Amino acid sequence: MEAVPYHPRTGEKITAWGYSFTWSDDHLPRKETEPLRQQHDTLGAEALKRLQSIQASLMEESKAKGIPPSPVDLYALLRDHHQGDDVLYKFWEETHTVPDWVDWEQLARAQKFFYRYAIANIVGFALQGFVAENSASPGVVEVLVRTGGFSTRALLGRLLETFQWLIQVTKDLAAIQPGGEGHVATIRVRLLHSSVRQRILKLCQTRPDYFDTEQFGIPVNTLDSVHSISTFSCNQLWLQLPKFGIQPTEQECEDYVALFRYLGYVIGTPNSYFESSAQAKLVMESLLVHELRTTETSRVVLYNFMECVGNLPHPFHVSKQFIEAGSRWINGDEHCDSLDLGKPWMLYYLVFLGHCILVTGLAWAQRLIPGVDEAMIKFFRWAMYQGVVQRKSRTRFNFQYVPQMGKCTGREKHTADGGGLEGHKRLSLRWPDFSVVTNMGYFEMVLLCVTIGTGMALAWGLCGALIALKTRLAA
Repeated sequence: MEAVPYHPRTGEKITAWGYSFTWSDDHLPRKETEPLRQQHDTLGAEALKRLQSIQASLMEESKAKGIPPSPVDLYALLRDHHQGDDVLYKFWEETHTVPDWVDWEQLARAQKFFYRYAIANIVGFALQGFVAENSASPGVVEVLVRTGGFSTRALLGRLLETFQWLIQVTKDLAAIQPGGEGHVATIRVRLLHSSVRQRILKLCQTRPDYFDTEQFGIPVNTLDSVHSISTFSCNQLWLQLPKFGIQPTEQECEDYVALFRYLGYVIGTPNSYFESSAQAKLVMESLLVHELRTTETSRVVLYNFMECVGNLPHPFHVSKQFIEAGSRWINGDEHCDSLDLGKPWMLYYLVFLGHCILVTGLAWAQRLIPGVDEAMIKFFRWAMYQGVVQRKSRTRFNFQYVPQMGKCTGREKHTADGGGLEGHKRLSLRWPDFSVVTNMGYFEMVLLCVTIGTGMALAWGLCGALIALKTRLAA
């Protein structure tokens, strides 16, 4: 949130976005991160051009034969034509060659980590990963509002697409090995990033002020990619789970960073920044200082997020106040105030406390009882795959949200047909709408009961201890 570039001094205590650390000589200085803003995935960009040329030739052939052209599928074109093109062959070999540093057993453990703390990870993904990292990354949000994917009519679907990718790459080990479902999805995302970058730069040729490449860098640049991998791999370990009362083990940290180092390699991100969890943590902390600041566009994106998520139908409904309380709990008041986020009643902090009690209790139970841990991992892995990846509107990561001149998302109110969930009215009619009275969804009611129940148990235990003490003293 600094108006001018900020250069921390060695030994300086930094507090940013609800997180504190001491700046050291091992952190990345701005002079090292800033050049990455003007770099990008050149191999992915060249591969995209070749695939577009092949697609154009196939469309001409279909037109000459009088038959409708096949739907555009860049990955299928890559798979079918990489043997006959040097650039495509190089791209295919890079994405399908497993680096020597990959340990498949370690990556399998990392996949389980995501489901072990599934509830906490989902809440953290929404309230910290989006509210703090996504909305406060100026270059990223400037790209997002130009795609139209962050309109309230499309935002939920856009979030589900990202979440779908996350579930696909954590499904099982085969999913991320060459040719697996998550591996293919990651290559599709890499080509999608190249498509977005190409489109915005093309629009800049006719209207240079469409996107400020001097200030924000090349769209979807290398720094954005490093920041994205850092967000997925590091934030859960040090910015999210500890705020809920869960402290990942050192082994879990090493495993999870290793998973996203490999995924970053496949998606075209320099993996040298993630060679160890200690190094990845330094990168995360460096980007907290260099990258995160709120802008008016940040406030637009968050406003639309609140309108979308705060108006989901039952049984998915959560109140805006719960989102506000959770966001302030994780990210701190300073950041949330800069985003014009509302200040909820104390009741909603008690509800969010219930979330922390629940996920911390589950974490301890899973660590103490291996059978519970395996059952939880198996259940959430199945449920999330069925609910997100197998949904009717699942994505193949095509270039759906195309930047266009004069098209830029602004603040939008929620509409009944928006949000991306099919059957909005039908879902609402199936479930009693208690939010008319309480403004809470079912999930919040459960969490409030957890807080009340824990408070009663503690009070009962305290009373019992006092009675026992009194009895002993009387004797």
